[in-house]
Amino acid sequence: MKIRVPASIANIGPGFDVLAMAVDLWLEVEAEPSDQPHWRFQGEGAEYLGATPNPLSALSWRGEVRCDIPMGVGLGSSAAARLAAAVLRGELDPLGSASAEEGHPDNAAAAWSGGVVMVIEGQVHRLPAAELELALLVATLPLPTEQARAALPATVPHPDAVFNAARLGLLIHALDGRHYELLDAATQDRLHQPYREHLYPFTAAAMAAARAAGALGSAVCGAGPSVFAFCRPGEGERIAQAMADAAPGRGRPLATQISPQGLQVWP
Repeated sequence: MKIRVPASIANIGPGFDVLAMAVDLWLEVEAEPSDQPHWRFQGEGAEYLGATPNPLSALSWRGEVRCDIPMGVGLGSSAAARLAAAVLRGELDPLGSASAEEGHPDNAAAAWSGGVVMVIEGQVHRLPAAELELALLVATLPLPTEQARAALPATVPHPDAVFNAARLGLLIHALDGRHYELLDAATQDRLHQPYREHLYPFTAAAMAAARAAGALGSAVCGAGPSVFAFCRPGEGERIAQAMADAAPGRGRPLATQISPQGLQVWP
């Protein structure tokens, strides 16, 4: 069996635990059933995956895992691995299984469906995938999602909730109508990024540098600490480098795009 699962970026600014998009970086698994687990890991995090329990390593399959998704930095590596593992286990609902293991459905839904998705009460709704590049500042050091979630308050001020509701609506409008000039305002957030900024203070400088370099909008990738920016075609590498220059030693630049394709499985 062969499985390909894309990376994903959740939240996309104001869409906390609601919006996510698939990213053209991939986890690839090629394996066959075995009496006991026997895996080879290559690519991002190969040494860690080979030495540490993960969603795939305990399965009684023999095969190879090739990963282009940076681990633990907000690009959906765990959701991709959990989806692949659910398929190998023969789950009737791989998305439901992976979402339950994640504790939130956004990354898994984007990796499952591809493109940009909105998840409401378990229902996945696809939005038009922006015809744009993504500039990434891929963080050097990982941050556990649990730590990032622990930084969030139990309640938020009413004006901040209204602010995010307005930006979420604007973001959906911008993507649906390809009004990309609205993305700078539409990617602003007051529900999660301000409360987490002390965990990765370099992200503010990276996002400011992206906008100064011509990015259409920028935000933290999921729970962080990586940063993404929407860019016009052909500008991704330059803007990614601008973010890296603004946060020296904190991450590496990478240009990619939204993946319209989600999980793929071949017998």
